[in-house]
Amino acid sequence: MATLTPKLAVQLASLAYEIKEPSSSGLYRFGKSAPDVDRAFQFDLTNGPIQGISGGILARMLKRSSGFAMVGKGKAGYQGDHVIAIRGTASLADGITDAHIGLTGGDNNSLIHAGFNKTFHSMKPALENALSPLLSRSSNGTVHCVGHSLGGALAHITADWVKRRFKNQVFLYTFGAPRVGLDGFAIKTSTNIDRIFRCTHAADPVPMVPLWPFVHAPYQGQEVLLAPGQGISFNAHKMAMEASPGYLNTANNNSWANLQTQSGINHSTVRLHYENRHQASFSGYWADKISSGLITLLKDAGYYSAVMAQAAIGTGLTFYDMLARTLEAVAKASGKLAEQTRGLLGHMLVFARQVVTTVTELSFNFIRWVFDKTLAALYRSARDAISSVM
Repeated sequence: MATLTPKLAVQLASLAYEIKEPSSSGLYRFGKSAPDVDRAFQFDLTNGPIQGISGGILARMLKRSSGFAMVGKGKAGYQGDHVIAIRGTASLADGITDAHIGLTGGDNNSLIHAGFNKTFHSMKPALENALSPLLSRSSNGTVHCVGHSLGGALAHITADWVKRRFKNQVFLYTFGAPRVGLDGFAIKTSTNIDRIFRCTHAADPVPMVPLWPFVHAPYQGQEVLLAPGQGISFNAHKMAMEASPGYLNTANNNSWANLQTQSGINHSTVRLHYENRHQASFSGYWADKISSGLITLLKDAGYYSAVMAQAAIGTGLTFYDMLARTLEAVAKASGKLAEQTRGLLGHMLVFARQVVTTVTELSFNFIRWVFDKTLAALYRSARDAISSVM
């Protein structure tokens, strides 16, 4: 029950973008472009790849589908195993960068991104038809679920479903994937999926969105940092680049033990002081630290549970409208909490590279404006990153 090597996993994630039509010869070979994949797995695309539907309301009404995933049977060291490689889709890009992100109940009864869930459910019947003959007779083989970018989000949901549906051992490998759901989903899938390899570049903005209350799985564990980086760059999201290393190059390794890991814990206690705000920068490190500072502030004020409950049931306001109202109330509760709120907002403005970084008021309108500037800076980078690989 071997894991995929980093090199093999990233090649599979990349090749998923190429398979959108049936193969006239049935068995599909990648040849010189990916000989390791051909040696490890066999793909029968006589009936084409797994189809899925994504995009806006019109696309779903017209049921416009396209190839999303390929299923392979293992050989040469992976006998008895299967792989599901899923591509990303540009049509979901706006969905993860929208302040009105919808939540819906996933198959494991936890809240996840509505757009990802709709696309997964459009693929689910075809996945069932493809996997049932292969997995129903035996649960001894491992199912490897692989995806890059938005395909990583879909691979995450797929891996959780495969584990619950077929009971096989399931390994998940994602590269530059966004957050899929709230903490309930992260906790459940961390427990359910046997191994999770969440691979990132430090400068890649896509794994930073959607912003909290969405969180990553493993809920508490490790992420594989494939490359360090200064600041945030949409180029860091690409699978391979001529000018700088991409996922294909930095994961060109046959052992996970040789790659750097860092803590993937979603929540840590951080209290941000206003006078230190100019230490912040537009980087993944500070995106995480500001998120932790917000969570810490809500917990210190006793509002965290109420905010999470409101996020789960939804309100007439956007989540960030509700959060701005909450922070306004927090700031009025005590002088100490007001200073902690000023510290958070000051750091957010420096992170968003705003010329005006002085916090002079703690009103709803000002707090909401700070959120808008912070969201816009990060989400603009994420949209550019996703568009660059489609």
